[in-house]
Amino acid sequence: MLLLIILIGFFLRIYNINRFPLRGDEAFTVIHWMREPFAQTLANISTVDPQPPLAYAIYRLWSLIVGSQEWIVRYLPALLNLIGVPVLYVLGKRLADRRIGLAAALLWAIHPFQIWHAQDARNYGIWGALSPLALWLALRALDSVRWRDWMLYVVVALVACYVYYLELFPLAALNVYVFWTYRRNRHVLFRWIASQSVIAVGLAFWFLQGRLLYGSGYGGTAGSFELSLIFAWFIPTLIVGDMLLFQGMILLLLVVIGICLFVWFNVSRKSPILLLLLIILPLLFLAIVSLRLSVFTPRYVLSVSVAFVLMLSILVSTKFRSFRGIRLLLFCSVVMMSVGSLIIYFGVVGNDYTKSPDWRALAEYLRVRTRPNDIIIQTAADEAFTFYFDEYNVLGEHLRLPANPYQSADEIRALLQERLNMSASYWLVALPPPSWVNGAVSREWLNDYTQFIRETDVNGLPARQYMAWDVRPEEIDAAPRAIFSDIVALSGVRLHDPETTNELIVELVWQPLMMSERPLKVFVHLLGDINPTTGTPLWSQDDQFPQDGRQSSADWIVNAPYRDIYTLPMRDLPAGTYTLAVGWYDPATNQRLPLAGTDADYAVIQAVTLP
Repeated sequence: MLLLIILIGFFLRIYNINRFPLRGDEAFTVIHWMREPFAQTLANISTVDPQPPLAYAIYRLWSLIVGSQEWIVRYLPALLNLIGVPVLYVLGKRLADRRIGLAAALLWAIHPFQIWHAQDARNYGIWGALSPLALWLALRALDSVRWRDWMLYVVVALVACYVYYLELFPLAALNVYVFWTYRRNRHVLFRWIASQSVIAVGLAFWFLQGRLLYGSGYGGTAGSFELSLIFAWFIPTLIVGDMLLFQGMILLLLVVIGICLFVWFNVSRKSPILLLLLIILPLLFLAIVSLRLSVFTPRYVLSVSVAFVLMLSILVSTKFRSFRGIRLLLFCSVVMMSVGSLIIYFGVVGNDYTKSPDWRALAEYLRVRTRPNDIIIQTAADEAFTFYFDEYNVLGEHLRLPANPYQSADEIRALLQERLNMSASYWLVALPPPSWVNGAVSREWLNDYTQFIRETDVNGLPARQYMAWDVRPEEIDAAPRAIFSDIVALSGVRLHDPETTNELIVELVWQPLMMSERPLKVFVHLLGDINPTTGTPLWSQDDQFPQDGRQSSADWIVNAPYRDIYTLPMRDLPAGTYTLAVGWYDPATNQRLPLAGTDADYAVIQAVTLP
């Protein structure tokens, strides 16, 4: 039975493991933990992304052995987190009996929050398995006089702390439990104090560094303490994941926890006290810390899920005869809630859950459209975009503006001003965090000083292209494509692929030859077979004054070329071949300008085929 549960846990941890692109923290892991020398990471990253050294070392070793490619990095936490399944079995067996051990192993195997972190290239999933392992070894050592049991506990406790700092929270809870439970047993307390002293010495040389304690300047990236979130977010997430189907489940979970405590307290005192301490104290400590740092999020107390799993596992025990039918029903309800969260997470039902933005699609979109001297401005300050920018070999210079929420608007504008007229295109991609007051500075500057070309949405990630107003020499053809009544010449044409918004972007370069008596307008038409709606060959169009009124044919500068952008809607057009035609007309009389040297009043640019 245990082997079957382990196989279930293994399958769930590797199923669709690379469905989502790497999120920002995962990309940071690959770039700085795995692809940089270990010494460099310790020197430069340990205060920027504060993690204990063993977390860096494990990932660095993994990269040296199997590589650091995107598809392989998540297998490390997935495989190590699986250790938690047999560990929860032996923990449940030690605290109660074999049946509770199997129930705990099952809940751990299908635990949505553990699986989320097991498929996340960070150290939380690894810590999630090491923390219960240290707890089991501690309980075993407390019942033993063999020095090797105590040494094994000390080693694993040190490893857990060196994988994640906040293992200190369950360690503190365990100390409170031991000193209270064994307060009259001097022999056990002596061995315990000795083991804790060794652990303290082992942690001191790294944990007590000044640069880590008060010199890092790290302020956290999560929220601040809110008491209501303990019940509305933390407890449900740590039991059945953070994808509850409806809020009524929160009340059910609280009722189930109350029943578990009532049943267990009627038979035993030590085990429920231990589990309550492992729940309450880490949450309390995190709340205290989050009063100063923005660290109030369930993943920082992932170890609490161990206590919840063990507590819920007593529902299937045969030791307790009361409420047996209700207990089994409640246990099945918890299992079904966990399965429901996994169904949403894996996208079996519904596709609206996203662990990270689709950076892959955005990088591929840019890869086929950017040129070497383009500037790509990422407004999200997300390391995942940096990772995929390099992985997909996107051309151009990558700028993170704003780089952080504190970067001044003047600094952002100065950086953009330095690059004005240095680039063929400026791409503004992604979305800044809503709370960043400097998030719109780059977009506002580009709107003021450059020409907007196009905008699209790449699976939820916006991408906008701008160009400098001045026309570059490579945009002008050697000879004009068309001349309209000796007033203006068509000197350049560039079509952009139909966007995800189902629009065809037409980029034209016009060369003024003389001024007209009245302002003229441009028309860009998509012609084909007779359109049954209009009874004409016209299927799509864009008519406008030059540059939306910025230029006027009545007073423009002769021989000064300018660029104009036209957008043709393509939605619901039938498949086939169409003709793209352009021309000029006087809006006062609707009289078109003749095409020089012909009897036509428009110029055919090229054929456009829609599959």
